[in-house]
Amino acid sequence: MSTQLLTDETFSAQNVAIATRGKQESGRMTLMGVTVKSLLFIAITMVFGAIGWNRALSVIETTSSLWFLLGYLALIAISIWAMANPQWASIVGAIYGAMMGLWMGAISRLYEAAWDGIVAQALLATVCVFVVCVLLYNLEVVRVTPRLVRATGLAMIGILAMYLIGWVLSFFNVDVVFWNEPNAIGIIVSVIISAVAALNLLINLDTINRGIKSGAPAVMEWYSAFSLLAALIWLYMEILRLLALTRSSSR
Repeated sequence: MSTQLLTDETFSAQNVAIATRGKQESGRMTLMGVTVKSLLFIAITMVFGAIGWNRALSVIETTSSLWFLLGYLALIAISIWAMANPQWASIVGAIYGAMMGLWMGAISRLYEAAWDGIVAQALLATVCVFVVCVLLYNLEVVRVTPRLVRATGLAMIGILAMYLIGWVLSFFNVDVVFWNEPNAIGIIVSVIISAVAALNLLINLDTINRGIKSGAPAVMEWYSAFSLLAALIWLYMEILRLLALTRSSSR
């Protein structure tokens, strides 16, 4: 799951000084730079996603063990660490893309085996949501206000807590994952989570735009690309789960 990596403090003078190691940089962050670096991270994710797809059984067996839990916690830890050390975002983003790509590819293979064509639908829906978010933002149909940012942040914390509690309890054979049930409640919860993921993406776009306008150094393009990757991965996984729930409920 994505954390809100881009905040109002991302492009603060303190963070910029950390990212540039106190050096004066002539290059400035651009939309093209963020786009190219985002595509690079996505390419890494897709390559490792293909590996995860082809080796789904072995990856799933690993994800069912304690090692995966430790790896997932480590992934969250380095993501948080990258927030305080944006100069390492290029490396952290590549690691994140590789690890999440393996997991996404394996999970997607299982979903595809159960519901033919669902992965293509989820990918198309993710691209469509991204395009809609870009259009809504650029046309100023939706404005990213401080209240929206706070509400989305609180919702993300609640969702993360819900996921972690359900995950930890599953190790003790306690099933409280009601949001995975193919009923009205499960579908509604999934829709809400997908909406929060889309809002998080919208907030990222706004923060990146403000960083570009403020003349942030080019090194911050890596961090911005990393944040977009995390947001897109979360959005894809939530859409995939929502599609699976709706298909299951119609059987």
